[in-house]
Amino acid sequence: MGNIYNIGEVIKADGDNYRVLGRITYLNKADGKTWDEYRLRAENFNNEERWLSVDYAYNEYSLSKKNPFANTMGYHLVDRGTAQVAGVAGDVDVEMGEEVIFEEYEDVTEEKIVSIEHWNDEDEYSSGYYLDPWEFGREGEVRTAALGKGSTDLISKIIVIAIFVLGFFGSSLKGLIPQNSKIESYLKKQKFAYEYVTSITGEDKQKANIYEYISGTSMLANYTEEEVLNKVAEDIIDGINGNSNYIQQNDEKDDHTVAILTPKEYCIIYRSEDDKVLVQVSSRKYVYCSDKEPYRCRRRTHRYYRRFYYSTGYNQDSGSYSRYHSSYDGYSDGTVNYDYNNGLNSYSNSVRQTSAASRSSDGGGLSSGK
Repeated sequence: MGNIYNIGEVIKADGDNYRVLGRITYLNKADGKTWDEYRLRAENFNNEERWLSVDYAYNEYSLSKKNPFANTMGYHLVDRGTAQVAGVAGDVDVEMGEEVIFEEYEDVTEEKIVSIEHWNDEDEYSSGYYLDPWEFGREGEVRTAALGKGSTDLISKIIVIAIFVLGFFGSSLKGLIPQNSKIESYLKKQKFAYEYVTSITGEDKQKANIYEYISGTSMLANYTEEEVLNKVAEDIIDGINGNSNYIQQNDEKDDHTVAILTPKEYCIIYRSEDDKVLVQVSSRKYVYCSDKEPYRCRRRTHRYYRRFYYSTGYNQDSGSYSRYHSSYDGYSDGTVNYDYNNGLNSYSNSVRQTSAASRSSDGGGLSSGK
């Protein structure tokens, strides 16, 4: 029997801190085994809720969230059965003795999961992914478990050496160490919302990575393209704490692509030719050097992608990358009139100011439950 986490305590899951709000213990009626579902609230990003599933009997662990847009296309059924609520604690919306029929699906990588729960009064959908046992638990337990992994000893030594070097040389190494690509890092971290699709290789070994906003296709049925792309843009702005240089949405009648330029990256959010909501992100060097169309984009999207960068980032980058051939040599396809008072730019400024104020004051089973 493994650990039981208490209501109100903070635990780690996949690198983030969560406070335990509630716990449900389920009894699988087929084999008599039990597993726990913990309702969690994120401590460090948007107070989002997650469900941590801990099944010590079968060594299966996962992190999920409620997702009414989840579907099983491309997934295969791995488990189905009936479970009974055998224990409750904290803030959960179930009662002892209730029964649920559950279905669990995996994708082809056997990493991502979709769960469907059939209760008496409703069906609930959730999406998530598997965790390894060293990826969740109390702070000290997570650290100890991670050090127990076979190859982690070497990694730990490297980290210790790196910390020593950084401490010894201080900020003089700042320019030598690659800085994180903040949008790229955020998209990778948000596995519930963004799914990696493919990469495009440009000049000078630069790449642009493309992610699909998973709920985008479903949302397009209920909202306009402009509204959906704006919503995704605001999510990314929140994820990077408003650290954008320029951000604006195309106002053409049949294209509402959002372009975001940060100190290191260029990102566009657009509707593809097959009606998916895609996010392409690359270094600024990639777009300076490469004239490749964004993945499966429409013609107007490509034009806005080029025009926006030429209008906001090209002049600065032509100094930084002057030794490289530019894809904008001889460019004559127009510019974008940048409006500093546009809604997304105002939103980004507000998020950035809030984040700065916060830093100053701080000083430094696979179901989703009910």
